[in-house]
Amino acid sequence: MSVEVLFYFPLFILGLIAGFLYFTHLFKSVNMYGTEKGKVLRSMFLRLPIPVAAALIGSIAGVGGIVSVLLGFTVFQIYFLVKVGAKLKKEVEEEAEKIAQQEKAEKE
Repeated sequence: MSVEVLFYFPLFILGLIAGFLYFTHLFKSVNMYGTEKGKVLRSMFLRLPIPVAAALIGSIAGVGGIVSVLLGFTVFQIYFLVKVGAKLKKEVEEEAEKIAQQEKAEKE
């Protein structure tokens, strides 16, 4: 059992790396292109080979390898989305506070 863990752990790390490359590039694309759907979709298709290649490498080890890679990818996805969500929540709260202060100043 421990030999299998040592074999699948590098594939899990490969999934983490694939997730890092995929989602950091995704966030950069969204920041660069805004909400232009065509450019963001094109950027998504350019990034698609990253997780596919990682899953193909994991397939050498069989179904367990694919699951290990996808698990690593999913773990990074959850981490990234929580991190970005917390950042966006903070920005929204700061903006709401500024608007509330402006409205209060206008009333006085």
